Amino acid sequence: MANTCLYEVAWAGDFERAYLAALQNDARYQAAKYALTSAQQASPLALSSLLPSVSASLSETAVQGTRNTDVAGGGTVSSDLDYRAPSQSINLRAPLINLEASARYRQANAQVGSAEAAFAARKAELVDRLALAYLQRMLAEDAFLSIHAQVHAVVEQRNLMRRRFEQGEGTKTEVAEARANLSLVLSQWADSRDQMTNARNALNSLTGQPQEVIARLPAGFSPPPLVPNALQTWQDMALNNNPDVLARKFAVDAAVAGVSRSNAGHMPRLDLVASASSSRNESVSSLNQSVNQGSLGVQLNIPIYSGGAVKAAVTQAMAEQSRAEAELLAEQRAAELEVGRLFQAVSSGGARLLAYQDVLESSQVALEGTRRGQASGLRTNADVLEAVRKVFQAQRDLAQARYDHIFQRLRLYNKAGVAPDAVVSYIDELLGSTEGSQP
Repeated sequence: MANTCLYEVAWAGDFERAYLAALQNDARYQAAKYALTSAQQASPLALSSLLPSVSASLSETAVQGTRNTDVAGGGTVSSDLDYRAPSQSINLRAPLINLEASARYRQANAQVGSAEAAFAARKAELVDRLALAYLQRMLAEDAFLSIHAQVHAVVEQRNLMRRRFEQGEGTKTEVAEARANLSLVLSQWADSRDQMTNARNALNSLTGQPQEVIARLPAGFSPPPLVPNALQTWQDMALNNNPDVLARKFAVDAAVAGVSRSNAGHMPRLDLVASASSSRNESVSSLNQSVNQGSLGVQLNIPIYSGGAVKAAVTQAMAEQSRAEAELLAEQRAAELEVGRLFQAVSSGGARLLAYQDVLESSQVALEGTRRGQASGLRTNADVLEAVRKVFQAQRDLAQARYDHIFQRLRLYNKAGVAPDAVVSYIDELLGSTEGSQP
């Protein structure tokens, strides 16, 4: 039943190392990274509409045929044709006034900003998922250690009942009761071992590599004060830095640019056009002649009527802008609400942990008293076994409360828009010492 790896000492920074492994191996994060790379190409694609375009063409034409020429007196002279007509040209078009392309470029930049903010949200989500798997593994290992110790305590109680029975001080009922309780605890031990194995496998799957040993939470863990200790400050941080809120803000900017882009359908477009060409034997009438020419000018396109398409596009773009603004407001309200919930949970977490600690200490005192009572004949074996169960249940409840508190702190920082790398370093410190520093 012993599991020696649980007692090994791990170097500090285990959570950060798991985070770096997850960045490299988590499939969902890798997919988000490639999606960002794709979305970032929208900006250079849109910029290309504002930059000059140059094209070149080369042609080589073989001409064969017959040329008939009328002569005086009504006769016709025929001659065979067999020649080549090479041609080369280079063309330049540079936009001088293109409001639609300018608005499209602004829209693309906003879309890229939204994609980058969405990627930051996926990175924060990775920290959330990693922390959940990591803390669940720690909790599962703590629970296994607790049930392991409980097995030893129940074995000791069973042996005590056997000795008392052999000495004529106990009863068969007490021995049977102790044996039945040991069987129950052993089944719980097996379940706890399976849960620990599953939690380890879940963390390994997320990081893509085995996390053989992770640090234990210090026995004297006490959460540091929350800094800053003002709800409004945390909510302001979320409104300014939360990646989901930022993505919505960029979406509004993109929608505003979309309205300008649609309105540009009414506006004229002015381009600079230039070309240079060289040709020989361009036509039958210019046989054995070479022509080299260049041109430079401007081209103005003025939209007059498009069947109502521009008006409909403007109406559609304005509706999209209103939708984006409403979604931004909803995201801001959701962020404020979630930050408020997490702030209250973290702020009251210290008191809850003290309460669970008091329950554990009280149950330990009660167990000691019950054992003394049994020795003096005032308490029964059932009383002792129940007191043992309460002690180890209190230990597991305290561990659960501690890990829940750490996870709520992490989520508060993530929702407030603190950089994921800083959050990871903070959680690593919090897990490794009784004093946690704020990121």
